[in-house]
Amino acid sequence: MTQARHALVPSAYLFLVRGGPEGPEVLLQLRRGTHYMDGWWACGAAGHVEPGESVLDAAVREAREELGIGVEVADLEPVATLQRTCALPDPVEQRVDLFFRLQRWSGVPRVAEPHKNAELRWWALSALPDRVVPHEQQALDVLARGMLGAVLTRGFGQQLTLVAAVGRNGVIGDGSAMPWHLPEDLRHFRRTTLGGVMLMGRGTWDSIGRALPGRRTIVLTRDPHWSAEGAEVAGSLAEALLVAGDHEVFVVGGGEVYRQTIEHASRLVVTEVDRSPEGSVHFPRIDETRWRESAREPQQGFAFVTYERR
Repeated sequence: MTQARHALVPSAYLFLVRGGPEGPEVLLQLRRGTHYMDGWWACGAAGHVEPGESVLDAAVREAREELGIGVEVADLEPVATLQRTCALPDPVEQRVDLFFRLQRWSGVPRVAEPHKNAELRWWALSALPDRVVPHEQQALDVLARGMLGAVLTRGFGQQLTLVAAVGRNGVIGDGSAMPWHLPEDLRHFRRTTLGGVMLMGRGTWDSIGRALPGRRTIVLTRDPHWSAEGAEVAGSLAEALLVAGDHEVFVVGGGEVYRQTIEHASRLVVTEVDRSPEGSVHFPRIDETRWRESAREPQQGFAFVTYERR
């Protein structure tokens, strides 16, 4: 049988580097208006390689289009090659990124695409901003160490686990709160997620009201201006999984986030509650042809059940 194949999406990235009072400095842009990682600092210029174009020519083109500068291919120094994926099977999330250092160019770098770039700023490699696009931060770490030519990966150790308490009728809540208070289930939730990465929607964050200790929390929201102490913010599922990195990601609500992720999950950790409460928010149906029960711990009025993907 012929195996299905997928194509990697290639991109070229440029680190412009100059000397500075605190050591080498790199030019970064503040993303905006792209609907992906907006509000994060990124390479001065970057973009997809077009059909029939070499990655070197793509780097030269992106420098001209995004920064208004001239670049010679001979001046491009390879920094790192990074292959990345995430728990989503979407082919566009299968990527290979090639990073180059550039220490010589013609012209003065400027914001040539203001609809995508809010600001250009030189940063000391030893004092980079907190919110650098995560996979680009990996390449910047290589650049800062001066160990050029690295081969990096991201996302290949990532898996999704959905964690929920669900009534007999599939109800998990009314959009603002859970329809029960089960202290042992709360302790089970803590044991399951402690030390991990939690992914939740804005409504779930609001119902909890704070960041839970001992865990990273990524909040999905369409509001680009929303922030909260202890929360990492993402505007899309793909963005959230890029931020999460090579970890087990615990999806903890609400209903729409469960719906978007269940087809990509490896494991379900479900508290099956022996009640049928009123509520407008439901957990997706667990299809027994796709999931098998691997563990069950009966409790008083509920059970902790683990499902593994078949």
